[in-house]
Amino acid sequence: MRETRVARRYALALFKTARDSGNLEIVATDIHQIKSFAQKDKRFLGFLQAPEVPTEQKKALLRGLFTTRLAPRLLLFFELLLDKHRTNLLTDIADEFEKLMEDHLGLIKARVITAVYLNDEMKARLKEKLEKISGKKVEIIHRIDKAVLGGVIVHLHNTVIDQSLRRQIDVLRHNLLKIKVH
Repeated sequence: MRETRVARRYALALFKTARDSGNLEIVATDIHQIKSFAQKDKRFLGFLQAPEVPTEQKKALLRGLFTTRLAPRLLLFFELLLDKHRTNLLTDIADEFEKLMEDHLGLIKARVITAVYLNDEMKARLKEKLEKISGKKVEIIHRIDKAVLGGVIVHLHNTVIDQSLRRQIDVLRHNLLKIKVH
């Protein structure tokens, strides 16, 4: 929990700096790419976190790799993370930055789980309903899980809407077990 709060503070500082400098979209794109790179290549974060490698050597690598690819403010931000020994929070900071960006854009991601594929028309209708519920623009992230059996489960920010057949069966089972038979 503490690490999340720290990551949020760093993300908020980066967000405010990027917004105030007019580079918000560029920084958002860049931090997303860095997060993807770090998740794909674990050696990158391992190198940045290695205590035996001097900080200046790490900064030189970052400058060499990213000077022409990243917004200058983001590169300075990464150097700050190195100085403060917070590179272990890089992906958490990126996640928190993405949340701040979504709030800024009035966007919310809905994780939708169904037992079957949803075609574009079904996704559009679901998106419309979720936008009415949330009052924000909704981006649907769809995943298929056969365990759902039927229906839909939606994770919308801090809310779970479970209209799955699996849940309905569980509720029915629970209610039937409560009935006393003489």
